[in-house]
Amino acid sequence: MQKFVAEIQTSGEWSFVFFDKKFSHAVLKRAKAGDFRVQNNFGGTVETNLKPPQGLTKQAQKIVENVEEDLLYARVDGVEVEGEFCLMELELIEPVLFLENNKSAAQKLAAAIAGI
Repeated sequence: MQKFVAEIQTSGEWSFVFFDKKFSHAVLKRAKAGDFRVQNNFGGTVETNLKPPQGLTKQAQKIVENVEEDLLYARVDGVEVEGEFCLMELELIEPVLFLENNKSAAQKLAAAIAGI
């Protein structure tokens, strides 16, 4: 269960992808007009090749660093609320990693796997 955050309709939801706890890339998911769901099967879209605000990236990084276990990958989803990152989900099992949306993402994942 998640609290409704109005900013998801206006600003969208960021997904920050990490490999081996290192930031790789981010996408911005947006809901279709009049909806709040950002998933593509509900009409949502994904914006790629964006540089997320540095402050949000740092906040997502701190969330990943607070996980004591090793992480091959993680996706940190959240919304910017008054300049702060509001965590919506921490995806650690079978997340969509948006590999197709970033040229170097698959190589970064392969390097993380090779480092195991």
